[in-house]
Amino acid sequence: MWQFETNRRLTIFGGIIAAVIGLLVLRLAWMQLLHGPQYKKQADENRVRQRTEYAPRGEIRDRHGAVLVASRPSFAVSIIPAEFTNRAATSEILVAATGIQSEIINAKLKEGEKFPYTPIRLKHDLDSAVLAKIEERKRDLPGVIIEPIAVRHYIYGQLAAHLFGYVGGISEEEYAKRKNAGYSPQDRIGLTGLERLREDRLRGINGGWQVEINAEGNEVRRLGESPTTPGHTLLLTLDANLQKAAEDALELQVNTSRRIGEPAKGGAVVVLSTRTGGVLALASNPAYDPNLFADGLNDKEWNSIIKNPNNPLTNRATSGVYPPASVFKIVTAAAALDTGLTTETEIFDDKGVYSLSGWKFFGWNTKGLGRLNIAGALAMSSDPVFYELGHRLGADTLASYALTFGYGKASGIELPEEHGLVPTEEWKVNTYGEQWYPGETLIAAIGQGYYLATPLQQAMLLQAVANGGIAYRPMIVEKILSPQGVVVETFLPEVSRTLYLKPESWETIRKGLVEVTTSGTASAVFKGFPHTVAGKTGSAETGRKATHAWFACYAPAEAPEVAVVAFVEDGGEGSVAAAPIARKVLEAYFGIPSAGQPPTPPKGTTD
Repeated sequence: MWQFETNRRLTIFGGIIAAVIGLLVLRLAWMQLLHGPQYKKQADENRVRQRTEYAPRGEIRDRHGAVLVASRPSFAVSIIPAEFTNRAATSEILVAATGIQSEIINAKLKEGEKFPYTPIRLKHDLDSAVLAKIEERKRDLPGVIIEPIAVRHYIYGQLAAHLFGYVGGISEEEYAKRKNAGYSPQDRIGLTGLERLREDRLRGINGGWQVEINAEGNEVRRLGESPTTPGHTLLLTLDANLQKAAEDALELQVNTSRRIGEPAKGGAVVVLSTRTGGVLALASNPAYDPNLFADGLNDKEWNSIIKNPNNPLTNRATSGVYPPASVFKIVTAAAALDTGLTTETEIFDDKGVYSLSGWKFFGWNTKGLGRLNIAGALAMSSDPVFYELGHRLGADTLASYALTFGYGKASGIELPEEHGLVPTEEWKVNTYGEQWYPGETLIAAIGQGYYLATPLQQAMLLQAVANGGIAYRPMIVEKILSPQGVVVETFLPEVSRTLYLKPESWETIRKGLVEVTTSGTASAVFKGFPHTVAGKTGSAETGRKATHAWFACYAPAEAPEVAVVAFVEDGGEGSVAAAPIARKVLEAYFGIPSAGQPPTPPKGTTD
């Protein structure tokens, strides 16, 4: 009986075991059939890794085809966090081979926790000796690889830095937006300037290969490769030689202003083709070397830039806003002529001071400039004459003409820009809760007070005058070329606005601007210059002792080709600190041998 019961229990137990085994087999078969490909893929990923070959970004060239920005080949040592085993020992060997500090390695490993199978770059531009050491210890360096990369190279350093911009590592937020477009967490992307604005064209298509990894984390063999595709090339309107001349002249003048006691902070130069709107030069001082960003800044380098009180990252040409000063008198003159509030023949008497409601408003020449028509008032930059014209016009009429001439608006350039400010009576009430006073209209008429403009807006004003009212949108990129050198996109001149004045009004304004350089406020600077230049000086008071220097011009006056604006922040008077820059730029444009630093009038004797 006992034996029978035992056998029965064993039979039942065996049946249960068989049933469980059967269920497990069925489960395994079901999983194999249903999820087999997925598990196979996961197993393959455990031994196969994807390696990326980063595509070189497209070149940036000037109008003549000179390469200004390119990508140079380099080798980088990178670590793959998931494969970086025996970390203490491996780090010690890597430090000895490369000289990279262990703290940096640890920081990079932590950085790579979110993407454990993505190579994290430690250092690039490795020399042959370091490469050899890494290769020698390859078996002792699991998860350490040598990657071929393309490093962005700004061939002439600071040249046109604010226009080109710079590249840097992709942020987590940016990567999340772009990962479906083929970006990797280690990609370098455009962060400012054309590098950012034309990222879609400049970026190439990454290639790479697959490698088989053994249990120790070392590469065994390559399994397959895909080629890289370089980015497109940008052919700019920029003239590299003219750009250098503009930057050199600006740097020289900023330093000269400082030597004579002016607290010059920097400045800008804008050169536009009057025939197309093409940007031939765009300089901002101080500048920076974008190669620092391409290579990866250390803390000291970064602090030297962001803590510089003169703000080298600011593009003063498009994003710096300043009182337009006497250059704005062109707008006041145009408004007064167009509305019939003055004529080409009306004679004014500049006695050095203008009185309104018991208040006295002085001109830059307190002794007075005597009898002047409107062209002569432009030539000598007579403040009292333009006070009178401003009084006749009124604040809001003046503002409407300023807007028509492009102040207070975006120029349309494909760079970040400020709009400046065109104040109205309503604007002051809304902004300050105060009424507009008549004296503020007088100040506005000479480009002071609340008015603010960028150097680019001033250049567009001169371009419009040169063209009889036609202003072109500033253009930087002329063509885009494929990696094979085929033109895939061409950009044509685009009229931004057309200003309508009577032909005789334009002629009067142009006559006054020519007299500026032949007998007026800038005549000393342009004495002996072989081309006739039409220009306007400006000296913007800032409420401090310092004065901003402006000079805006176009040349040749008879058949304009180019408009130039020079600006020095806190540099002094326009005829002393800005006009010499413009002359040097025009010498470079026309291929005229430099006459050295041009003579300037004594400080305080002109605008």
